[in-house]
Amino acid sequence: MKKVLFFIAMGFSAYVTAQTATDALRYSYIRPGGTARFMGVGGAFTALGADFGALSQNPAGIALYRTSEFVLTPSLRFAATDAALPGEPSLRDEKSSFNLDNAGLIFHSMPRSGKWKTVNVGLGFNRQADFSQAIFYQGNANGTITNGYFDEANAVLANGGTEEGFDPFGTRLAWDANALYADQNGYLSYDFISDPQARINRLQTATTRGGVNEMLFSIGGNYAEKLMVGMTLGVPILRYEQEADYSESDPTDAVPFFDDLRQTNYLNTDGVGFDVKMGFIYHFTQMFRLGASFHTPTWYSLTDNYSSTFSYSYTINNVSVDGETIFSPDGVFDYRLRTPWRANAGGAVVIGKNGFVSADVEWVDYSSSRYNFDPNTPNADFALQEREVNNQIQRNYRTATNLRFGAEWALDDFRLRGGANLLGRPGADETGFDTAITGGVGVRVEGFYIDLGYRHFASDGALTAYTGAPVASLDNRNNEFLLTFGFKF
Repeated sequence: MKKVLFFIAMGFSAYVTAQTATDALRYSYIRPGGTARFMGVGGAFTALGADFGALSQNPAGIALYRTSEFVLTPSLRFAATDAALPGEPSLRDEKSSFNLDNAGLIFHSMPRSGKWKTVNVGLGFNRQADFSQAIFYQGNANGTITNGYFDEANAVLANGGTEEGFDPFGTRLAWDANALYADQNGYLSYDFISDPQARINRLQTATTRGGVNEMLFSIGGNYAEKLMVGMTLGVPILRYEQEADYSESDPTDAVPFFDDLRQTNYLNTDGVGFDVKMGFIYHFTQMFRLGASFHTPTWYSLTDNYSSTFSYSYTINNVSVDGETIFSPDGVFDYRLRTPWRANAGGAVVIGKNGFVSADVEWVDYSSSRYNFDPNTPNADFALQEREVNNQIQRNYRTATNLRFGAEWALDDFRLRGGANLLGRPGADETGFDTAITGGVGVRVEGFYIDLGYRHFASDGALTAYTGAPVASLDNRNNEFLLTFGFKF
């Protein structure tokens, strides 16, 4: 996802604007986990079935189960990110996470008469996204975060306001920490007033964690061993945590008085959503199969809990003043988000009991995401912000095409798997694909199986500490391992 992999706005606007177009994309750009087999073949399961991971892609696959089954999948992920300011060396930070990617039950039944050969029900969850990441950069660049605070404070005062009207999560913190002050003539000032684009050192660390687990209920049937149909009711549970620590310093005394500052932002987003997935698989012959599915948007109800801290140190009359840390109030904001619809189509060639080759194509309209900032009480300011951000989503994003390829080969009880993904970039001005390479192995015996799946995902992006800040380029590499245990009964 070029230039949208990760974005943090630590700036000087009212907090409601923290729900940006990039945030909507974060919750829409999924990389499903599920089971090790599903991941090992690149998720190319639209025309296949009998795998719990596929219930979040094409629920018609549930109709191909011939026994009841319990499945459990722990996972381990390693994210490494290289970050660099323009003209500065790249620095790497790493983060690992352990999760459950999947747990589920399949209940198999066979009608006693008629052409319906199976009617199966599935309950459980599949992990649809993982937000674990750590980023670090350091270097010299022009400008300062206090430029924005000074401009915002000036605007408030020019309209007859006081410091009580400053944003309590940014400008008011800078004022209380003495980064902004009244000069000897009573005018608003700050240490950078004579050189707003002074070249100073800056450092940022950003750590995120969390993910999306989709609780699901699936039902599907097999009609005459030719047509499989299915539906999944999904309840995705979202959790996103972010801690972003930003600091500036002036080791060369380029700016009179200023020594250093530090701002830390905390954000915790929790929510739950609802969506529906419907699909079919048609067997032209036992060898050739075609499948398709449609996913409605997910309608999320989300709550942000957030806070900020700020400290400022300076030297005056040869005396160093280490400013105390100023704390913002605790903020809470409730809102809703509608993510894009998705459509999948795929084909597979099944080579008897020896394996299969499959390919999928998926369409996602990233420009169709929409926020609702005032779901409970109408608010004119929120309505204006909502309209602006939704317009940004329409302008910045487009419909993208994702391609998935996979294969499995059976050698007695042993399985060997491989796959690849070409993921269309969602930016309106972007071309090309991000890539993922997958693989896996498995052993299947009567009543039990164990699978190991692997995925390597590569993407680039950008990180900026505040509006107008120098942009750090990101090069991200994720390595993911899934281990599935399955029990048939």
